[in-house]
Amino acid sequence: MSLRFIPPASPRRRDRPPVGDRWVHEVKFDGYRIQVHKIGRDVTLLSRNGHGFTGRFPDIAFVLRTLPAKAAIIDAELVACSSTGTPDFRKLHASAATSDELCLWAFDLLHLNGKDLLDLPLLKRRAKLQALIERHDHPTVLFSLQRLR
Repeated sequence: MSLRFIPPASPRRRDRPPVGDRWVHEVKFDGYRIQVHKIGRDVTLLSRNGHGFTGRFPDIAFVLRTLPAKAAIIDAELVACSSTGTPDFRKLHASAATSDELCLWAFDLLHLNGKDLLDLPLLKRRAKLQALIERHDHPTVLFSLQRLR
């Protein structure tokens, strides 16, 4: 089995955020957009452009090996946090973050155990992702909460 890279949706600049029941708002973490590909115990981290990040962040890939799924593609943000718990992009960009300062905020599940989930509504994919992250129960891998407007 192989998993294909899925180009992420890109935000568009607007004068004000959209409102209404059809919109979901995500927290903007100051980190790297990462797509996690897991097959068995093999984990690959890809940048928003599909470039390999596994070698740059091997500790995160190692933690994700125990994610309770045979195969998965997760859309997430890799963040380095300062001592006060706020994201510190300079530390992440300079590769100065230690492994205990890194965390992965997961916000979408695109593929699970041989099934492409892209045709499911976002909220259903996120429910599956939340259950997966909760079963994994690792302090480095977190479920990103959203706000409905």
